[in-house]
Amino acid sequence: MVKFGSQEWAELFENAVNANEAYAKAADWWEGDFIFQIDPHGGLDKQIRVWVGLHHGKCTGCQVLKDDEDFHLLKKGEKPSGKPFEVEYIYASRLDVWEKILKKELDPIRALLSGQAKVTGDMPKILRATEAAKELVASATTIETEFFD
Repeated sequence: MVKFGSQEWAELFENAVNANEAYAKAADWWEGDFIFQIDPHGGLDKQIRVWVGLHHGKCTGCQVLKDDEDFHLLKKGEKPSGKPFEVEYIYASRLDVWEKILKKELDPIRALLSGQAKVTGDMPKILRATEAAKELVASATTIETEFFD
């Protein structure tokens, strides 16, 4: 098992997404990188931020940001400059909510609508990608994941 939010987990997630044909089909139109923000809760005492590159049904990379690394949230209509970690979206929630999502106990869109998770970015676009979001979760569930207790 690998620890959720570790670089090893991020690399396995990238591979799982790229092996998921249903994700490739559901997200063939999608452009927009994410920061998955894991907020402290329970045994996790600091925030973890994972950059996830997503482009036309493929994961172009997945990396845990170091404490001193930052990202840039692009404004609507702003074009990426090519610098690392420029994202259109932040999906943020506490660790316990992420655990429920990855155990398929909570749908990621329902987490947003119920206020258990927060997204920063173009919400209408996110809501058009519900099938792709479900397939990202399906990809994550193939990883034997250890959570912080």
